[in-house]
Amino acid sequence: MDRKRILVIDDDEAIRMLLFTVLRRRGFAVDAAKNGDEAIEAMKRCRYAVALVDLMMPLKNGWDVLEWMAGCPKNDRPLAIVLTAGTTVRELSPDVVAGTVRKPFDVELLLDMVTACASVRDLVQRDGCPPPDSSAVIERRSIN
Repeated sequence: MDRKRILVIDDDEAIRMLLFTVLRRRGFAVDAAKNGDEAIEAMKRCRYAVALVDLMMPLKNGWDVLEWMAGCPKNDRPLAIVLTAGTTVRELSPDVVAGTVRKPFDVELLLDMVTACASVRDLVQRDGCPPPDSSAVIERRSIN
């Protein structure tokens, strides 16, 4: 059986690397994007069980990503967990967003939330979806 695939979308390199590492240790296949443009391109190529979405990012922000996801067929889009350092969050569509986690977050609580969300998703991967990123690929992306 294929491992559930998770997309981490955050412009903060330290948070991307932390989540990449702990999610891989939990047995997930993990990809990462440092902005909304990269995230949308990744979701066009691959199907994800869960997307961890930071709201405040350069280029396309998390709100843009959630809006794009809302336009996708429900069975093709991941469940979104919003990560935010903000104190107020606009209304989020429960059709797209499974939950919200405030930064700084409890890693174990977030992992439990991802595991629960991923367990309800049974996705067939798209043809042409590349293997999950290695940490070296993530590091190279974050430098660019």
